[in-house]
Amino acid sequence: MSAVRTRALIMVVSRIDTINLAVEKLEPEKVGVILSHDILGPIVAKCAGLEPRTTFLYRIVDSPMEISHSFERFEHLLSELESLGYTPQDVILDVTGGTTPKRFGAALAAMTRGIRMVHQRVPQQFIDGEWILDPSKQREIVPMDNPLESTGLLREGQAIELFNRRDYAAAALVFEDVANKVSGVERGHYYRGLLLLSEGYGAWDVADYRIALEKLKLAREELGVGFAETSLAERATEITARIKAHLPFLGKVRGKLSVENVVDMLENARRRIADQGRFDDGVARLYRCVEMWHQFRLLERYSLTTKGIQWDKVPEEVREKFLAARGLAELPEDLDLMRARTLDQLLDGERPEESNVFRDLLQKRNASILAHGLQPIGEGSASSFLEYVGSMVDEPETRTAAEHIRLREL
Repeated sequence: MSAVRTRALIMVVSRIDTINLAVEKLEPEKVGVILSHDILGPIVAKCAGLEPRTTFLYRIVDSPMEISHSFERFEHLLSELESLGYTPQDVILDVTGGTTPKRFGAALAAMTRGIRMVHQRVPQQFIDGEWILDPSKQREIVPMDNPLESTGLLREGQAIELFNRRDYAAAALVFEDVANKVSGVERGHYYRGLLLLSEGYGAWDVADYRIALEKLKLAREELGVGFAETSLAERATEITARIKAHLPFLGKVRGKLSVENVVDMLENARRRIADQGRFDDGVARLYRCVEMWHQFRLLERYSLTTKGIQWDKVPEEVREKFLAARGLAELPEDLDLMRARTLDQLLDGERPEESNVFRDLLQKRNASILAHGLQPIGEGSASSFLEYVGSMVDEPETRTAAEHIRLREL
C-alpha cells in the first residue's frame, strides 16, 4: 500500500502522528478529518504545517461514543469531496484513530459506499503472552478488505439502480455477479430470481415476448421457493404477484393486434420518458401507440384493417364525410395514422377534430431526429404527450399487468 497514491483521504483522527504518516505515504490533495472537540486545536495546528501541499476539511463529532455521528460526518465529507470533483474511486478512508464507535461508524459508511479503506499497522511481537511494540520496524499503511465486496451485496444497490433506470442488460450482469458470490441458499434463489427478472424484462422491452415469458416463469420459480427471512419473503411475494399478472398479458400480445399491444407500447414509451429521459425515443413510441390504438379500434369494432381497407364495409355517408375531412378525391387503399384517426372518429359519431396537444405532438414528432428533422424533444413536451396518450388509451387494469415493477434494496 505504501506505493499507492490517492487524490483524497478521509481520516478518523485522535493522534497527530497518524496524520503525518498518511500524508507522507498516500500524498493526497485533500484530507477530510473526523475528530472530536477536545483535540481540535492541536490537530488544526498540525495540519496547518502540512499546507499548502495538502489542504484539509474538518468535521467534528458531537459525541465520540456514538456510531451514527461519525457515520454522518463521513457522508458529509464524501459529499463535499464529490462536489469538488473527486469520485468515490479517488477516496480512501484511514480508520486508524479515534474511539471504537468513531472508527466503526466511519468504516460502516465507507463499506456501504464502496470506498477503499486502510489502517496504520504498528509492528508488534508476541512475547510472554503479550504484544510488545517492535521499535526496530516502521509503522505501515495496509489495506482493509470490504466484506460486502466479497459477498456481492455491495453491488446490489448498483444493480437495483440500473434496473429501475430500465437498463436491464446491465442490471442482469450485476445480479449475476451477486448471485455467484452471495452466501446462503435463500439469497442465492433471490438474486437468481432478480437476474431472470432482469433478463425477462430486457427481452420484453424489445418485444421478444417468447423469451420474456420463459425468463419470467423461471424467475417466478426462483422467487417462489418460500423464504424464512422476512425481508426476502416480502420482496419475493411482491415480485411474484406482479409476474403472475404479467404472464397472461404476455400471452395476449403474441397474437393478433389487441388492446394489450397498444398498452404495451404506451408503457414502453413511459419507461423511455419517465425512467430513462429518452424523450425523442419515447415520443416516437407514443406516435406508434396512437396509430395502434386506432388500428385496434377499427379492427375490433368494425372489422376494418388499415392496410387494404374494405371500403364496402363503411357506410356511404361516412365515406363521403371522410373524403371531405381529408380533402381527397378518391378513397385510399391504405390508411396512415391521420386517416385512420379520422375514420375512427367518424364511425364513432364524432366530428374529426384535433386537440392542440395532439397537433403539437405531431409537429414535435415530425421535427425530431427519429422522424424527419433534427430538433430534440424536451422533457416538458414528452411528459405532456405521455399524459395525453395515457388518457386516450384508458385501460387501467391492462396497464397494471403491463407495468414493470421497481425494485427496493434489502
